[in-house]
Amino acid sequence: MVRSSARRDKGIYYEYSPRSEGIPDPYISRKGLKEPTVCPSCHAIYHKKRWAFDEVMYLDLKKKKGVNWQKCPADRKIEDGYAMGVVNIYGDFVMEHRDEIISLVRSEERHALEKNPLERLIKIEKRGNGLYVETTTDSLALRIGKVLSRAYKGEHEFDWKYGDKHLLVKWRRQK
Repeated sequence: MVRSSARRDKGIYYEYSPRSEGIPDPYISRKGLKEPTVCPSCHAIYHKKRWAFDEVMYLDLKKKKGVNWQKCPADRKIEDGYAMGVVNIYGDFVMEHRDEIISLVRSEERHALEKNPLERLIKIEKRGNGLYVETTTDSLALRIGKVLSRAYKGEHEFDWKYGDKHLLVKWRRQK
């Protein structure tokens, strides 16, 4: 059993608990996979207990026999529509700068993919006077919320649901 620590500071009670106590990602096997495993959709490779993009290794493994072919967790989440991060972007400012904001969101996805091929966008939709974005990880949703705040200011809220694996980000700006 893992215990959480607590402290009291300026009349506020804080409780800290390790991230591992939250709900685990149901798409990631705790036992790991046979190595190497290649995703037939995006060509990500599971090697040394990590998913990564390596085009040279992919071309080499494509020729070999005995390679395990299985969809990566990100492609399975996209296929199932299982979002672990949601970003609601709204306000008058959003409709005036929609194309710029979509470009910024896609750019942040490209930056996230460099470190982790499992961080992907599931969809971007126009809803009412804003945009609705779904991501495969909570960390990509958090990154998008932070980059919107840095680039365009505005107000933001980060709300973790169901332990610490599902994140709802609300970002808004009027004019």
